[in-house]
Amino acid sequence: MKKRALQLIICILVFAAVCLLADLALYPCTYMRNDIRTVTAAYHDVIFLGTSDGKMGIDPDAVLAGRDRTGHNLCNGGEFPIDSYHLLRLLIEKQKPQTVVFEVNPVVFVTEKEQGNNYLLFYHEFPLSASKLAYAKDILLRADFRAALFPFYEYPLSTTLPRMGDTLSRKLSADYSLEPLRGTTGDYRANGFLARYQQDPKTFAAPDRFSFTQDTIVPAHIDYLYRVIDLCREEGIELIAVTMPQADETLSAMSGDFVDAYAYFEALFADAGVPYYNFNTEYYAVAPHDAASFVDYNGHLNEEAAGSFSRILGNVLFGLP
Repeated sequence: MKKRALQLIICILVFAAVCLLADLALYPCTYMRNDIRTVTAAYHDVIFLGTSDGKMGIDPDAVLAGRDRTGHNLCNGGEFPIDSYHLLRLLIEKQKPQTVVFEVNPVVFVTEKEQGNNYLLFYHEFPLSASKLAYAKDILLRADFRAALFPFYEYPLSTTLPRMGDTLSRKLSADYSLEPLRGTTGDYRANGFLARYQQDPKTFAAPDRFSFTQDTIVPAHIDYLYRVIDLCREEGIELIAVTMPQADETLSAMSGDFVDAYAYFEALFADAGVPYYNFNTEYYAVAPHDAASFVDYNGHLNEEAAGSFSRILGNVLFGLP
């Protein structure tokens, strides 16, 4: 009996070692790997949380230019309120910021968090910590078991195998250089901002449609939004909510849903006592809305427009430098 138990333990250890090695070699080095390392290794006064609209539209250096404050952009495509909440918990554990700017994209709140390579993207990069254990309790039981055991399986071997040596080398040597994260459509910056190169609006596809009603809102997302609000209040962190500008064509195509969504969040944040700045309503006039400022009709600003908007955002949120 003891021999069988020992054999079982050895098998489990070997299996775990093989999974760990495969993960090291095959799971790619993502933006989030750099982001998590940056915000846990050094203090930043201002942290930006949110979706890809914020990732491509907010340059912390431009927002905080002339101000004696540092910032990092932790927004990312596929970031849902559950991820933002646990990112905030990690920040509080490692390097608690003074201010959190939460980018509110209404589409996220009527969209279920789908399985795929973004499902555990944030959790995967967390260092071993109390925050990671809490995150695991909230997310792993809902994850595809393959993603939980073999995180690399979501990425095609046709792309991960040729890069295996480089990936393993970068991880073992703690290499966080930016060059491998630069692509043909954008440039990832050390402050977490993803600068997207200008595109011809004639090539844009129609905007992704969504329906914002009481029936389509995902209750769990609202619950985690309130957890973010409560946690900031408990920890004495200033919380500011922001909705990024959309192209006029996008606003026109789904005017009813945007109106309902914006009214909903205005009421929610007013009731919670959180400042909310919407650049499609009250602050429409100071933000870019022409198609040439975007790389698509889904709210992603190009590099030049994002720089200009970020300076405007800094003035609106923090006053003139």
